[in-house]
Amino acid sequence: MKTSAPWRLRILHLLLLILIGISVLPLWFYGTMMISTNQDTLKTKEMELQAFTSESLAREISLSMENVRQQLSDFFNSVGPVASQIPAAKYDSDPRLLSALQQFAAHQATVIFVTVLNNEAKGAQAGEYNAASDPFLRKALEAAFLSARQGTEYQSNPITITRAGRNEPVLLMARPVKQGTQFLGMAGAVVTLEPILMRLEETGRRTGGLNVYIVDNSGRLVASNDQQKTVAGFDMLSVPIVQQFVQSQAQLSMTSVFDVVEGGRTVPMLGAYSPIVNVGWGVIVQRKLSEAYAEVNQMRSQTMWWGLLVIFLSLGVAIVSAKYITRPIDQLTDTARSIAQRDFSQRADVHTRTEIGELAGTFNLMAEDIQHYIGDLTTASEQNRQLFMGSIEMIAAAVDAKDPYTKGHSARVSQYSVMLAKELGLPEEEVNKIRIAATLHDVGKIGVEDRVLKKPGVLTNEEFEIMKRHTIMGFEIVRQVKQLAEMLPGIRWHHESLNGKGYPDGISGGEIPLMVRIMSVADTFDAITTDRPYQAGKDFPQALQILRKLAGTKYDPIVVDAMQSAYDKGELRKAEVRRRSVITVAEPEPESAQVPAPTVVI
Repeated sequence: MKTSAPWRLRILHLLLLILIGISVLPLWFYGTMMISTNQDTLKTKEMELQAFTSESLAREISLSMENVRQQLSDFFNSVGPVASQIPAAKYDSDPRLLSALQQFAAHQATVIFVTVLNNEAKGAQAGEYNAASDPFLRKALEAAFLSARQGTEYQSNPITITRAGRNEPVLLMARPVKQGTQFLGMAGAVVTLEPILMRLEETGRRTGGLNVYIVDNSGRLVASNDQQKTVAGFDMLSVPIVQQFVQSQAQLSMTSVFDVVEGGRTVPMLGAYSPIVNVGWGVIVQRKLSEAYAEVNQMRSQTMWWGLLVIFLSLGVAIVSAKYITRPIDQLTDTARSIAQRDFSQRADVHTRTEIGELAGTFNLMAEDIQHYIGDLTTASEQNRQLFMGSIEMIAAAVDAKDPYTKGHSARVSQYSVMLAKELGLPEEEVNKIRIAATLHDVGKIGVEDRVLKKPGVLTNEEFEIMKRHTIMGFEIVRQVKQLAEMLPGIRWHHESLNGKGYPDGISGGEIPLMVRIMSVADTFDAITTDRPYQAGKDFPQALQILRKLAGTKYDPIVVDAMQSAYDKGELRKAEVRRRSVITVAEPEPESAQVPAPTVVI
């Protein structure tokens, strides 16, 4: 039996591993340590940069917003007394009120719209942007007027407007105008956050692509240096660091590592946030970890390329130096493998004065001796096999010769049985077992009395019982030979039927082995096609028709189909000759084989 060769480590591979180990491992260890150290350093510096940037921007924006509020407070405080001296109907035309509005708007770069409304929401306005024409600002003005009526100040959420083809975040701030407790109207101003937006963009450029943005206390975007996120009010709660800011309402800065999903893939990020005091906003800065570790990635790439170069150099040196050493061993190994695969003609062609050369010479002598020995064993084995088969065939011929009318029956049954076994796809080992069993299937007839075996007529019940004993006598004879133990079922049961009406044991169905089913069909087929004293043997198609009628009750349908298939392919037709020998009836014809015409089963 062919077995797979066990795994082994080749000397060439061992030399390669040693050279690579002493050249690459130190470089890899050094590179790994440097990468790890630099990565930690870069991460620390990046976190410090982000924390410092967010805190600086938060302080700067806090001061800027406080300054805007102070300016607006001064304006609201100054315009209130003026508005209280003017009739409500004159708000939109009084020169003093218009002048105050225009001067304030002209001197405050961050104020793009300012208005004073009477108690009927009508009044004067000034500034470079007409807020009333913007639907979002108009709604904000209405909300601010309602708050003013209720006596409260108002600050809108960031609103995005478009000026000069650029999105710009703005805020609406308003305060009620009163005289004592009497509501006179509202003063309001639209403040642009463009300076803050420009500061964020400048910070992003200065820090090498840092993403900087501001969110309010509900996670909505206020301003961002990212051109794709310049729409104020955009929900940023999907970003984990924004969630942390909103949930904690922190008063202190914090740095963390988190993941975001971009284009369906998860991207690791490093970010920090700082609260803007007295505003309720937070400054958030973040960067992809891959960008933060760009220098480390570059070092890792260089280390990898240097490592690959050293590996290739080591491979080249190892291959050149190891080939000379391993070539004779490889040749010796190939020869040994060929001999293991029973090719004893191979020799190790090794010419060297080293110990390997001496080993190869000894190995070749051993291989030559083994070749001669195996040749002798093969010859002896074949002779023994032929002697064994010849002995079996001789015994079968002797049995057939006892009854001159069954001459050649055992050989033909063996031939048909082998043909069926091959047609069913059985392995060669099983085919050989069936060949031997079929050849010996009637060996028990050697113990049947001649008066019964050679009787020319129908057997009596007593004689039939004697004839049936040939299966058991054959079983008892063959069981004495241990090497034929696997053939015993075919010898004992070749007259059994699927329906259980056979002999000697009356087994049925699945109890009958495949070997027996094959021999039963082959035995019956030869009996039907052989000439008998009281009838001529039928031709092969007629015999096949009879077998098909009995398939499923007496014979295995699969085996009968195999017999038909062998005939259709031409294998069975080679044996299609008429049997002319005249014989006496050896045993009564099986009841099932009497349909449609009398047929003798040997």
